[in-house]
Amino acid sequence: MKKITLMFYFILMLFFSIEFFSCRKGNADKYPTNPDWLTEKISQMDTATYYEGTVVYLYKWDNYYYYLISNPLSNCILCDFYDYQGLKYEWSTDKFDDFEKNGKRIKAVWSRPL
Repeated sequence: MKKITLMFYFILMLFFSIEFFSCRKGNADKYPTNPDWLTEKISQMDTATYYEGTVVYLYKWDNYYYYLISNPLSNCILCDFYDYQGLKYEWSTDKFDDFEKNGKRIKAVWSRPL
């Protein structure tokens, strides 16, 4: 009886583990693929010395996706912030405040080591 109970718990834990990891993979697929303009920009940044240490982040804000190109040599924090279509975002004080409260960094899309 004890072996049956142990086997039951083992199977139950295995099932929950598989379910947990498959759910995480499903969430990763919900994010958009990199747009063509970003793929082209990344190929340019991949060779220029100025972009060493640069990271491209995907953000979600107000139900839209945005990309931040974060360059450690730049003194401007959100200057290279683009919408999904590749248009540079124009900041106002209200928009910046809302972004700080509601913007969510999803993942790093690309990085170039120092």
